[in-house]
Formats: sequence, structure tokens, C-alpha cells
Amino acid sequence: MFLALIVIFWTNAGLAVDPHVQSDGDEAQATAFKIADGVWLTARHVAISCKAMNIENSEAPLPVERWVLNAQSDVALLLTQPDISIAALNFAQRPPETGEVGLMHGYPQNQAFDLKQRYLGERSLTLPAHGKKVKQKVSYWAEIKRYPRSAPIDLGGASGAPVLDSTGGIVGLHIASIPRRGRTFSVPPGSLKAFVQSEGVAKPEALIKLHGQGDTALGWLVNGAELRAFKTIARVRCLLDNAG
Repeated sequence: MFLALIVIFWTNAGLAVDPHVQSDGDEAQATAFKIADGVWLTARHVAISCKAMNIENSEAPLPVERWVLNAQSDVALLLTQPDISIAALNFAQRPPETGEVGLMHGYPQNQAFDLKQRYLGERSLTLPAHGKKVKQKVSYWAEIKRYPRSAPIDLGGASGAPVLDSTGGIVGLHIASIPRRGRTFSVPPGSLKAFVQSEGVAKPEALIKLHGQGDTALGWLVNGAELRAFKTIARVRCLLDNAG
């Protein structure tokens, strides 16, 4: 099954870069989300080959001044100038339980996209990193419904998107998928919180208030639209380091 695993890497090692995500061999696009003032999260494989990054959260891109790669999990911390006009997401009060719904909101193929999925559990998964294979614990999910329905099956560009519970709390960070089997993989909330705490990230001054019961028929779509409108979730652009 894992031979079919699709992971959208921006490095030349491992699996190929999705041509719909990368442009002219110099730029690439993924997803990031705000967790504190001047602090964003995305996937490590998004940031690892960048020589510069920008958060597209306003008419003028917000430059990423520094980024920190986690050694144990596929997650990276992006540091920008604070912008208190953008509210942040908070971690869920507890991890997901088997069968519970999670909502992923991101920008696969550079398009706004919402995915409702069901939590299946945790497992160890071996993924390429730094030119070698690294085993890490991941959460895995089964797709229930996607919007828009016409969205491409390939989720390249969604890497770094948050996975939220029905209250809007963070329960994962999307890193990979097996599109034809309807399975996705995310960094578990415990791994995310441990990394954030190890970097001394302060609590945000403003948290975004989302529609209650976010897993209902319309609630999850309303929340996705609001998260993008208020720039809590944004595209991250990477200028690739192709020198090597």
C-alpha cells in the first residue's frame, strides 16, 4: 500500500514534484496556518528546499523571516512579522478518537479546498526526509466528502493544511495522501504541540471564532470559507533552492 503513497515533496530526492504545484522550476505552493502572533505552521517537506518563503495573506505578501524544521515529524515553524489583524487557530482540548470527524482546509493545486474525513487511528509510517527514510508516527483518515466535488483527486499543495475537529481545534497537520484509496495522513496533535512548546511559542492574543458544530452539513464549509477570508489559513509560496 505504501508504494502508492503520494507525498508532495519540493526536493529532487524521493517522489517527484507535482507539476501543477511547481511553476517554472523556481517556485512552489503549499498551505500554512497561523497559531500565534508571527508564527505559522506548515509541513517540513514544504520548507526544506526553500531559499525564501512568503505567506500570501494580504495584498502585499508577508515574508517568512526564519523557519525551524522539526527533526522527528514532518512539520516546520514559520516566523514572520506579527500581524494582530489575523486571528490564530488553537489546539483542540483532546486528540481525536476513532470514528470522529476531522476537517481539512487547504489549497491543493493552488485552489481552495475543504475535506471532511473520519479518524482511523495512528500508525508508524516511513517517509523520505533529508535524503533518507525516517519512521514517524502519523494519524490516518478516511475521506467522507470533499468540496468542491470537481477538485482534482491529487492533493498536491495541501501539505501544511490544518486538520480541525468539530469545534475548530487543531487535531493534525496534513502531510500526505493516497488519493485513489481515499486516505490521508497528518502529523498527530501531540507531536505538533510538543514541537510548538519546545520552540517557546506564546499563546496567541486573538483566536478565530468559528461556526459551532463545524462537522454539520454546512458548518464545515462556512468555517473553511471564513478561515481563508480572514487569512488564518493561507497559501505559502516557496522560492526553491535549486543551486544543488
